[in-house]
Amino acid sequence: MKVVKSAAIALLGMGAAHGVIADELLTEKVLPLSLEVEAAQAAIQACAAKQFHISVAIVDAYGNTKLELVSDGGNFTTLDSARRKAYTAVMMRQPTATLQQNIAANPGAPPPGDGNPMFLFLAGGIPIRVGTEVVGAIGVGGAASQQDALCAQAGLDKIQGELH
Repeated sequence: MKVVKSAAIALLGMGAAHGVIADELLTEKVLPLSLEVEAAQAAIQACAAKQFHISVAIVDAYGNTKLELVSDGGNFTTLDSARRKAYTAVMMRQPTATLQQNIAANPGAPPPGDGNPMFLFLAGGIPIRVGTEVVGAIGVGGAASQQDALCAQAGLDKIQGELH
């Protein structure tokens, strides 16, 4: 045990002497839960005004699910598409509507993402940005995909002024 401790201390000492362990703590912007709830509720209200029952998912910058809501009268089965749209938008760093259009414009090309089964290339997922940094994404499922995209945008518009 002493040999392992001594070797570890020696390696740490060598790393510090060579500047290898000079990294500082990383800082990142994280979307607070209060804004996630506000965005999700705005998306649900936008779709409810058009008689659509939807699900909303919000993921963080790494694709981890942070929030899932199913609207009154909604069906939990739409939650999977909402989550996958949000995941796709955050991992690809662009709206899923754009990805869907690019795929349609290039039918012979393989879809992006190396066949990741979590990806869903239908409109309704939009990255959430603070400046140029993607901090998460919102995904909506349950209506036609173009309508899902409009409801997701309504959710994003609701919190846009708070993203700084």
